[in-house]
Amino acid sequence: MFKIFFFIYAQVAQLVEQATENRCVGGSIPPLGTTFKIFSLIFIFSLSSCGNNNDFFPDNEGLKWDYKITITSDYKGITEEKRLSVTNVKTLIQGKGTTFSKLHSNGNLFTFYKDKQKQSLSRIGAILYFDEGYDEPVKKLINPSFDLKVKNWKSINQLFITKGFQPPLRGFKPSSVFDMKYSIVSSNIELNVKAGKFQRCVHIKGNGKTEFIADTRSGPNEVEISSEEWICPGVGLVKEKRVESTNASAFGTQKYYKELINYKR
Repeated sequence: MFKIFFFIYAQVAQLVEQATENRCVGGSIPPLGTTFKIFSLIFIFSLSSCGNNNDFFPDNEGLKWDYKITITSDYKGITEEKRLSVTNVKTLIQGKGTTFSKLHSNGNLFTFYKDKQKQSLSRIGAILYFDEGYDEPVKKLINPSFDLKVKNWKSINQLFITKGFQPPLRGFKPSSVFDMKYSIVSSNIELNVKAGKFQRCVHIKGNGKTEFIADTRSGPNEVEISSEEWICPGVGLVKEKRVESTNASAFGTQKYYKELINYKR
């Protein structure tokens, strides 16, 4: 059953189909008869077309990311492996910013807004294909600078991989909302993953603390959260790590790893 959380300012717009695929790939040499005027127009068009090569959060329709995800628990060394595809399905360019939606292969749909004036990236809506819903607000700031010039910031977050493994708490997923503090630790990383080699990537680290109560007889359980993200220009998220560590043996420590294995422009 769908749980719908929408904070999108409704607006009807006509979709514009992307002109070509991989249009930033160089073409053949123009014939000798090409005039300087035409060549200049082509050159200007090429510059504007390839501008997204420096976009850390690409929003063009039709872009698709395929990820491999592993979730590991220190409780008996249990590891889950998943695949996730993310596709940009709709982009609406407005005077003040750009709204774009990402459809996940698990059925979830998230909508984001790039504010040109503030240079910020926010999540403004979601359709979730699972029953748990969201503890954190659906509408929230993702990054205060979509060109990643701000080095330190905070964002509201929630637990999403912590769960119980021992009876009577087996399968229990705690609910908790907290502030995650992020910092850019490097802005010129080269990454080699299955999807290819990526340069000028930004390495971001985050950390947070929270607690939850699973059993009123034992009091609150503390959780320490750490994360790392590698975001590359023209591609977006290439690699991500997250650890949620508790002081309770029934929950233990969960480790999340996400890596890009294919990217289609």
